[in-house]
Amino acid sequence: MKKSLGGKLFDFFNTILMVFVCITTLYPFLNTAAISLNSGIDAARGGIYLWPRVFSLKSYKVVFSDSNILNAAIISIIKTILGIIGTVLCTGIFAFGLSKKYLIGRKIYLIICVFTMFFYGGIIPHYLVYRDLHLTNNFLVYILPNLINVWYMVLMKTYFQQLPTEIEESAKIDGCSLFTIFFRIIIPISMPIIATICIFVGVDQWNAWFDAYLFISNEKLYPLQTYLYRILAFAQVRERSGLEAQLIDRMAASELTIKCATVIVTTLPIIFIYSAFQKYFTKGIMIGSIKG
Repeated sequence: MKKSLGGKLFDFFNTILMVFVCITTLYPFLNTAAISLNSGIDAARGGIYLWPRVFSLKSYKVVFSDSNILNAAIISIIKTILGIIGTVLCTGIFAFGLSKKYLIGRKIYLIICVFTMFFYGGIIPHYLVYRDLHLTNNFLVYILPNLINVWYMVLMKTYFQQLPTEIEESAKIDGCSLFTIFFRIIIPISMPIIATICIFVGVDQWNAWFDAYLFISNEKLYPLQTYLYRILAFAQVRERSGLEAQLIDRMAASELTIKCATVIVTTLPIIFIYSAFQKYFTKGIMIGSIKG
């Protein structure tokens, strides 16, 4: 079918717009990667845009030779994996229960959940509760408070409500309990929404730094993003603690390249994970949003 002049103009400007969006989106990442792969002394001159002027891997050697960064990376990996498993499991069970219209008090539970989405007690009450629960300086502070997420529960509940009720009824006739139905039937046929929630939780857990900043003072429990924040913060002021000074002073005039290398190291894993699950993410978020 031959396109009209208006259609051709639309395609042209739409292509230009998409190219512009791609460039503006990719440029900061490519610029950071180029600086991280440049010599530290040469990078201080500036003028590096899309590729390194003097190629060097010394900044990455500095990053990976720091035992604190490696320990922080391990903490981030563990808390991301445990966070995904715990949140998907607990939120999924909660959503499965609320998806049943015969649940006694269902509307009250939903009102309470929605209320928590709009009202927040504040950082100080938050901290006091965690302190009284002995979660400060405790690895579980990364896991337990995030086991139930209301927004993810709404997505999963909406998805579960769209599943044929005949499946559950047939399973009950065969003598299956609700837990058996959930784990053996609902989960296998709900992989799109589960994969979507896994991506959401994985990104949240991997990028989270403020919880450690508030509730953790033991540096051995710092995740990668919090340690990165400390590097970035201390690199901008004169007063540096011993760990940051040891990291930054290993190469002259290399603060910028080390910061960029650390950003790339922390960003690449989540990019690969998102790329691998993108098709599930798109399908799951659309299906989970059809009905309220």
